[in-house]
Amino acid sequence: MSAPPGFNLVGYATSPMGLGEDLRTFAAMLDHLGIAFSVIDVPTDVQGRVQVSWRHMTTQDHATSIFFMAATECERLVRLHPKLLTQPQKKVGYFLWELPDFPADQVPALQLMDHIWCPTRFVQQAFFAQSRQLTLALPLPVVQQAGRGVDFRKKLKIPAHAFVSLYMFDLHSTLQRKNPQAVLRVFLEMAQTCPDAYLILKISRWQNMGPDALNWLPRHPRIKVIKDTLEPSELSDLYASSDCYLSLHRSEGFGRTLVEALQNGLYLVCTDFSGPQDFVTAENTLLVNWTRSEVKAHDYPNLTVKSWWAEPDETHALKRLHEAREKSRTGRNLAGLALQQQFSYEGLANKYKPVLQTYLR
Repeated sequence: MSAPPGFNLVGYATSPMGLGEDLRTFAAMLDHLGIAFSVIDVPTDVQGRVQVSWRHMTTQDHATSIFFMAATECERLVRLHPKLLTQPQKKVGYFLWELPDFPADQVPALQLMDHIWCPTRFVQQAFFAQSRQLTLALPLPVVQQAGRGVDFRKKLKIPAHAFVSLYMFDLHSTLQRKNPQAVLRVFLEMAQTCPDAYLILKISRWQNMGPDALNWLPRHPRIKVIKDTLEPSELSDLYASSDCYLSLHRSEGFGRTLVEALQNGLYLVCTDFSGPQDFVTAENTLLVNWTRSEVKAHDYPNLTVKSWWAEPDETHALKRLHEAREKSRTGRNLAGLALQQQFSYEGLANKYKPVLQTYLR
């Protein structure tokens, strides 16, 4: 008996991490379109912290499986659980990568899949240059929950009139790539001349990184650190309590929090490089110049090839941050609000429908 049409979604469905959010938003897209799917929740150190519920979720094995993870993680997973590879009729890898070069020795992990999907043209080019497989750049929806009314300024003892910059990152994403140290340096430089400047750092998945995992953070009365896991509605409140999102990443595959910040009307100051170039523009973002720098050994996991990324110009970033402060006095970033529609289920439905139909025949 052939498997019913639909999709098996394999990934970190109940874990509060970016790859888990990729699966959840794709599931919500299928739910919106009325397409049946099942979920295989891969264990992590934070599994079960996100509650999920969808109308069209089933317990059946469907004809097509989609894996939401890194290609090398997928390869390890199917080695441990071969049925994940042999049971479905078609296999799609919704894979992420965050450098311009993909290692040739990892191409076999891509070739386990019939097709590759990814969130941006930056990732698409890196994969296709090595594997020559069908590789589609399909951005995922970014749809946020309504806030609960938590006033993070009050909670963190930040004055109502302050200029608040925000940056969020996961310690399991490499610090060298996310580059929060540059965010701190630029903020501390600004804080010397702007007594109303505050910085909020939201840090995830730090608990299992050892007792010294956060020792690099400076102690400063205007730097506020949030280490708790926040509900999606609380994240919306956190954005509402901020004026600017400051991301001096060296590279991003997608940049979900950058989209979220723009959707909430924050002024975005970010490196003009990699995946976010699909949606950041001179109209909605204060783009930061950069120079090319080599990725050093151990700066990026599973890297077995020479590659490079962006080194953001911190002097230019400081100038941009001052511009964001001035702009915030006139209200929210209206140009960024347009991304609410661009990344909505409705906004992406026409892009997804013809692709999904080819797997449902």
